[in-house]
Amino acid sequence: MSAPEVPADVDRLLRATAGDYELLGVRSLSRAGHPVVWEVLDTDGRRRLFAKRHRNALMHEREAAAYRLLAPALGSGRAPSLLAEDARSLLVITSALPGTPVISTDLTAAEEREVYRQAGQLAAVIHSQPTAGAPVGEYLPWAQERERALTRAHDARLPAEDVAVLAEATRHEPPRTALAYCHGDFGPRNWIVRRDGDRLILGVIDFERSHIEAPARRDLMRLTLQLTPRRPDLRAAFTTGYGRELTPEELAACRAWAAVDCPAALRWALDHHHDEEVLGYARTVLDLLRDPSAFT
Repeated sequence: MSAPEVPADVDRLLRATAGDYELLGVRSLSRAGHPVVWEVLDTDGRRRLFAKRHRNALMHEREAAAYRLLAPALGSGRAPSLLAEDARSLLVITSALPGTPVISTDLTAAEEREVYRQAGQLAAVIHSQPTAGAPVGEYLPWAQERERALTRAHDARLPAEDVAVLAEATRHEPPRTALAYCHGDFGPRNWIVRRDGDRLILGVIDFERSHIEAPARRDLMRLTLQLTPRRPDLRAAFTTGYGRELTPEELAACRAWAAVDCPAALRWALDHHHDEEVLGYARTVLDLLRDPSAFT
């Protein structure tokens, strides 16, 4: 039987998909503007599933499209499978991806390098997929992006010297680079790793921000300027898996977009109980922008 925590529309879709399921837990809190995720076992008790209600129609459209267009290309065991969806209720039901998030998994340095190598491979596959039918990202004139970023920097109460660093880093529009289908939130929080004997197998979840944009805008920016600046071995492992080094134009674009993203990350972290992971990303970006040669 379903538990009272499961709303009627979620219960109906779960029953149509998983039969007389067993609720294992609610993975996200039901706060305004946040997705809610229910974890269940199907009627046979052998298959874990997730029901997810998106916070808005755009997130639902992006994730449902990605499960149709991106996930199959990654290969078996590399992404969840879409089992059911209901656009009116903003619901998807997916299979569970075995393993644990990289962010909460103890790994040796060699294992970390292997994870980042496989992450590069997954990113290359995602970025090489056809864009026909994929959602398109938001595009604003650079002056508006810059103004919004600096307003957020003031809202986050950054010191004046940090605001000045961001203002200088965003003074010029970044180089234009090729568009691709992107994950949009590609990093250890959404990477799932499992062990198969002596092998590590990496997969990726949470496609609700996937859309067409320049990979330097988010996917590659995060890898180069938020995740690996102090670990050149991880950056090298990622580019090995990705199949190439980033171009000078991509690196310049990553730096500019990191400056735009930094105040939004700070604001998000402050609104989410001072999330230390995201605060760490933002601090790293500020350090890099102050001295671009510090972590090359």
